[in-house]
Amino acid sequence: MKATAASPDVCPTCYQAPVIDCSICGQRSLGRRTTNHGRPRCFACQATQQIDAALTGPDGTIRPELKPVRDALTELRQPRSLLNNWHDLPSLHLLTDIAQGRLDLSHDALDARPQVFSVTYLRAMLVASGALPPRDENAARLHRHAAEAGADITDPELRGVLSRYARWHVAGRAKTNRHGHLTAHVAARCRSDIHTAHAFLDDLTAGGHTLDDCPQACVDAWLSTSRSTRLGFVRWLTRGGYLPRVTLPEPVAAKDPAHQVDAEDQLALARRLLHDSTVASIEDRAAACLILLYAQPVAKIAALTTDDIEVRDTGTYLRLGREPLLLIPPLDGLVTALPVVKPFGTASILADARWLFTGKNAGTHLHPASLMRRMNQLGIFTRASRSTALLHLASTTPPAVFASLIGIHITTATRWAELTGSAWNTYAAARR
Repeated sequence: MKATAASPDVCPTCYQAPVIDCSICGQRSLGRRTTNHGRPRCFACQATQQIDAALTGPDGTIRPELKPVRDALTELRQPRSLLNNWHDLPSLHLLTDIAQGRLDLSHDALDARPQVFSVTYLRAMLVASGALPPRDENAARLHRHAAEAGADITDPELRGVLSRYARWHVAGRAKTNRHGHLTAHVAARCRSDIHTAHAFLDDLTAGGHTLDDCPQACVDAWLSTSRSTRLGFVRWLTRGGYLPRVTLPEPVAAKDPAHQVDAEDQLALARRLLHDSTVASIEDRAAACLILLYAQPVAKIAALTTDDIEVRDTGTYLRLGREPLLLIPPLDGLVTALPVVKPFGTASILADARWLFTGKNAGTHLHPASLMRRMNQLGIFTRASRSTALLHLASTTPPAVFASLIGIHITTATRWAELTGSAWNTYAAARR
């Protein structure tokens, strides 16, 4: 389609928009020549009017709680993109329903919706703007999952058993991180435990058995597939007086951790990431070095905040454990360059500056699964790389020292020292 004197505007999806002098804001910008009653209007003003119309309630005003959201939407750097995709964004439809009173402004109302990305994105935006109170989302989802566990089980006894296991043993005992929140990894593991328990009860029912008459052969067959992940629920049942005809196997001695990455290759990769800015982004280079050099788990890296960084006269320190760790250069420069501003729509406007690794949802940090995928693309597989780093630390540093610096338990550090054959019994005396 071509522009003519009678039709000065062309299709915005297939032709560059004209540069106009906006009749509303007076700015010279991209826009349309006839969208303001025959006068020119820029995309920013057009988007603002559309946002205001969507967020105006039945009383003709915008709710005070939603004004920060409105401001964040109008500050987007690409208003034309918002206009083009307005009808295809479910999160904006939900926001309009809230503004016009068709949906309550509450966590419960959003919880009742299918937990798809649009709901998660909108909730994060509302929390970051102050419209909703903050909460531990991983914990909330886990407790909701636990409450719904067994809803499809017809037998009331089995449904009650699974409900108690899910609520009190799994969700109730889930460990939080140093910020008092559940990590995504812990929440996923808890959900997996609940799924495994549900599968065992389904298998029991399919075999025509109950918890009182379950034979040994049934449990043996169940554990033969994946003993390490399936034994927990069976042990919980026996401790509760169920499965009286079953004898559980003896505990298996723990295996030495796998460390299949060559230490020299890992150090060479760390050097490359430290010094070559073309290898990856600042975020990925900093996260990769924390894994390769200091054996940090991705869940902990993703949740680092600016409060964990301390700059002193002696250098830059990062708090990973009880004692702050002095970062080597140029890793100190990579870490202090965080967080990096990202063009994630309203998430960039409502970003929480505390997080070193910013997520796509407003006010959140990067999801550990996303960070792990990015590490895998760099050839870093966290379990093996962390094991190699721990072996190196254990062979060069006393357990009590590196345990307090990288944030692991002293028993774990001692175990790694034993694996390397290091003897640090005379370290304190030598220092004295």
